[in-house]
Amino acid sequence: MKSRFVYPVLAVTALASFAAAALPPLSPEEREAQATLIVTGRVVGSRMMTLRKPTSTVTFVRLAAEIESVEKGGEAVPANRLLEIRCRRIGLHDADGPQGHRGIPAEGSRFTMWLRKNPGAPDQAQWEPLEPNGIELLDGSAAMVFPEAAPSHSLRDYTIGALVGLATFVALAVFLWRRRVIR
Repeated sequence: MKSRFVYPVLAVTALASFAAAALPPLSPEEREAQATLIVTGRVVGSRMMTLRKPTSTVTFVRLAAEIESVEKGGEAVPANRLLEIRCRRIGLHDADGPQGHRGIPAEGSRFTMWLRKNPGAPDQAQWEPLEPNGIELLDGSAAMVFPEAAPSHSLRDYTIGALVGLATFVALAVFLWRRRVIR
């Protein structure tokens, strides 16, 4: 009877560990097939927002890119030849390396990107590179540098939380004990 449950538990555990792993790189054929738009351009502006979570740090990057040439999907490029491209970088505190897009170009960098339309915004023209290797830097251009992901809570935070919880428990116990004595 025990052995009937061992194999399904092992299978679920193995699948869960693979699900948390980073995506494997796409082959050139897979990038070509999955991309809606393939462009070469230069970053003219960028904005960055960092979201810290207990187990990871997620950095969202919006790139303003001036398009130099279009290899696929030219009808999707606006007349002013500027695209807004959304990238993300996920630094897990207990993982070997970052996840998300690799080699996000810094301002002034030239690139080739294999893009897809953001499925979360079908009505708007929001583009994102294929993960993980939908960005290729050209001419030795620089990639953005991201700070090392560090846990957002320190031992001091946990100690303060424990003391507040203990003080609340003691205050409640004293209140209930005094109420009992008065009756």
